[in-house]
Amino acid sequence: MLNYLNMNKLVIVESPNKIKAISKYLGKDYVVKASVGHIAYLPASGAYGLGIDLENWQPLMKMDPEKRAICKELKEAADKSELVYIATDPDREGESIGQNLVDILKLKNYKRIVYNEITEQAIKNAINNPKMLDENLITAQKTRRMLDRIIGFRLSKLMKHKFSNIPSAPSAGRVQSIALKLVIEREKLVENFVAQKYFNIIANLDQDYQALLYLEENQGDKNWINEDQVDKIYNSLSGKLTIKKIKHSTRKDSKATPFKQAVLYKRSSLTSTQVQSASQKLFEGFGDDGLITYPRTDSTRLSQYFIENAHKYIEKTYGLEYVSKEIKGFAGDQDAHEAIRPTNLELTPEKARSKYNLKREEYETYKLIYNNTLQAIMSVPIREITSYTLEDNGNIFKFYESKILFDGYFKAIGFPEIKAPYSQNKKLQEDDIIEVQEYIKQEKTTKPPARYNDGSLIEALDNIKVGRPSTFATTVNILKKRGYVDQIERELIPTNFGKEVNEKLITGFPTIINEDYTASVEKNLDEIAEGKSDHKILMSEFWNLFEKNIDDAYKTMEKTILIPSFVGENCPLDNQPLVYRKNNYGKGRYIACSAYPKCSFTRSEQKFNFFKKTFLKDRLNEEQK
Repeated sequence: MLNYLNMNKLVIVESPNKIKAISKYLGKDYVVKASVGHIAYLPASGAYGLGIDLENWQPLMKMDPEKRAICKELKEAADKSELVYIATDPDREGESIGQNLVDILKLKNYKRIVYNEITEQAIKNAINNPKMLDENLITAQKTRRMLDRIIGFRLSKLMKHKFSNIPSAPSAGRVQSIALKLVIEREKLVENFVAQKYFNIIANLDQDYQALLYLEENQGDKNWINEDQVDKIYNSLSGKLTIKKIKHSTRKDSKATPFKQAVLYKRSSLTSTQVQSASQKLFEGFGDDGLITYPRTDSTRLSQYFIENAHKYIEKTYGLEYVSKEIKGFAGDQDAHEAIRPTNLELTPEKARSKYNLKREEYETYKLIYNNTLQAIMSVPIREITSYTLEDNGNIFKFYESKILFDGYFKAIGFPEIKAPYSQNKKLQEDDIIEVQEYIKQEKTTKPPARYNDGSLIEALDNIKVGRPSTFATTVNILKKRGYVDQIERELIPTNFGKEVNEKLITGFPTIINEDYTASVEKNLDEIAEGKSDHKILMSEFWNLFEKNIDDAYKTMEKTILIPSFVGENCPLDNQPLVYRKNNYGKGRYIACSAYPKCSFTRSEQKFNFFKKTFLKDRLNEEQK
């Protein structure tokens, strides 16, 4: 029988970066160790190499051989402890890692603790309110893992069988394939877009202010002038504008909604991979408090504890009038998670950069989160808007001035650039005449829909309820790594390879590779997580549908030989076109002569990224002409 006298309690976290801070909070009676992420993996064994018990619908998880030493260390520490706290991340994946720890380490006396931020108050509150692992969350994560394994393994194998001369090893996935479909559908809109020519007529009042011709009869854009109208209007202008109406009004600026992960990706100028890495580092901290709450969240809720402390900080720093009692958030956000927010408003972005020597991506991400949170909880700015309606020979022009009456959250995050009003020192009144410096007839064309970038694609997936915060960045990154999309100046552009893969998937699996089905699966997973649905029913229904589709696909789907992807340069040895070729196992590509094996010239693609990028841009520009 174990003697528990003088025995420590063991706390197991996922990341070693959390150890120092949590150890400091809890003191000498606690030992904190890290699993360093997952300690188990799903082997490629059993039926179809899926690693799944297809009768009972259970993943056959095994200890990761690379984590053997870590598991040994954790097991020894657990055996010496009176109680083990499982402190993995507060989501389904963290719950699943917790269950793997229990199974592999054979834990008997353990509790689950959950925290959304790494601060002393949050960690001690979690220790004081332990609970058991949530079986429903674990089952939901297991179900997701099995679905992703079946679709990923079997569709990827099918794609390899049906393609030749491909730039990388093809893959398919439940969420990944929907993301690719969205990118390609958007590209079709861009390709099929027919630009329309239209005009604006601008009255230059001085070097800073312009008035635009305003056509009241237009249904949409009131400044839009058709080509058959513009010359007649332009030639009728006298050069003198009479002020017909001056109208003053006040307007409140919009209040921000606290960030959920998908919106953080959308608002950031960084790639999804950079945002994911930076936000995780900010959450884990740099040896003491974490700087932000848990980033992999779909909640826009702020805790009452944070709101109360935030109001005290705002009143002390800026004044009571800057405290807002209204905070935007989406209905139904009653989960245990919070929105992404700073853990300490006293730590401004500049202080954080100085204290922790933040990298550029970390600083930009923290500043974005910090400022957005202030915009959510502080009073909004109020502006006076002055609109001027002017007339020249029956033609109406309008311009606007803006003046800040109350600075609101601008006082904290900085003021936007507002030019001095045109009326300054002029005392403009109705019926005054303004001499126009110049009228400009400006030709314009309508723009095609914007291509997706990392953030807007993630937002689109989130809007249709496909995918989870923990997988968004990985999904987008896979599209790039597989060669399904190129990224040029942030835009995601499908390759021929990506288009061919998408065509086979949506033709061969129309009931599975579609947004509605994938969203319905996400809803079912949520119901499993809430204990409202049986995972075996979902898995059985999916399997019966999927098996028939994949059997038919092997029989009827045509094989495709891809045309080589040309570099846009010729070989220095025989002047034949250079092409991209895949490395072994499809893990990368290189540049080679198209005349191989007669010519064996090759070179690394990585050394010539500039030439690749330039060529891709030139190709796109040429296609759009």
